[in-house]
Amino acid sequence: MPGDATGDFSELVLGLCAGALLAMAAAMLRAPRPAARWTGFAFFLSSAFFAIKLWCDSTHAFPPEARIVIGVVAMTSVGWFWLMVMALFCDKDEFAPAMFAAPAGLFVFGLLHQVPRGPLDPLIWTGSTLLQAGLAIAALVVVVRSWKDDLVEPRRQIRGPFMIAVSLYILSLNGFDIWDMIGETPSWYPMLNATLLAICVLAGAFAFLEARGAMFGESAEPPPLPQMPARAANGHASNGKASVHPIAALDRTAKADLERLQALMTTQQVWREEGLTIASLALKAGMPEAQLRRLVSDCLGYRNFPSYVNAHRISAAKSRLSDPNEARVTVSTIAYDIGFASLGPFNRAFKEETGVSPSEWRRKSLNEPSPISESA
Repeated sequence: MPGDATGDFSELVLGLCAGALLAMAAAMLRAPRPAARWTGFAFFLSSAFFAIKLWCDSTHAFPPEARIVIGVVAMTSVGWFWLMVMALFCDKDEFAPAMFAAPAGLFVFGLLHQVPRGPLDPLIWTGSTLLQAGLAIAALVVVVRSWKDDLVEPRRQIRGPFMIAVSLYILSLNGFDIWDMIGETPSWYPMLNATLLAICVLAGAFAFLEARGAMFGESAEPPPLPQMPARAANGHASNGKASVHPIAALDRTAKADLERLQALMTTQQVWREEGLTIASLALKAGMPEAQLRRLVSDCLGYRNFPSYVNAHRISAAKSRLSDPNEARVTVSTIAYDIGFASLGPFNRAFKEETGVSPSEWRRKSLNEPSPISESA
């Protein structure tokens, strides 16, 4: 009897989790940024299928055909989680086709798990487990490493209660899968699994049911500041901006802080310093780090610190690459002069901002012929 009561409680918890996850999927449809909207919707929907799968494993309530569909969709949830992390915390608005290999690969593994067991079953199980664990670790690294550069307070607040919890939950599932493969999981595992999932769902409900605009990039146009670039995290003024408040609404102290910050970035050009951090810039500006974060995010419209610094650097690079007097200066020299530690990050940041490589920008600006002959 106690075992039956435990099973009934687990089934109840899983049913509640499935309902909450479906509600969060619906909430994500209100997110202003398309990338966050559809990756979040796909993650929470597939996670709801995962909760339903656990419930079906216990109750066998659905026919086998339906359980196959539910299991395959549930398998993709970790892939969608990784893409959602990239959309939210790396401010990605576009994904390279190769990135969709994550949910697609898990979809294939989900199909393979449905075939009759054979000699390839251990290989299929190992591949799916390693892929899920790798994606969870990659998401965890992104969340933790980008935390110090995040300027959007709602995003900083949800890193602990949800994203890290989900990543660790996925890894715990992989651990129990390994346990099940080499032995037999204990009788209390279903109850523990349902409880851990419920904790993650509660944390997600707190973070996502509101679909807060500041977290997902909703904002008005940033106010014009002379000689101070004010762009979004990905370099394009129309996407991925944090909330922006009119400068006129700032108090006298905040205005003075903003003017001091502007002087540091435009007159003293501290953005040239390699390895400039929020903490070091706040020290130079003589203001608390939290105040600096609010100014750059709320007033200037940047969602992370590297995009704010790189906007100044790329602006200077465009000017130098367009200058005929610097036509013989190498691209790498310009990259190092403006504060980049290596050429690769400079090329990526420049192309993200302008849509072309630094060499192509220079060629077009100076009206130079293409290095590739037309006959080629």
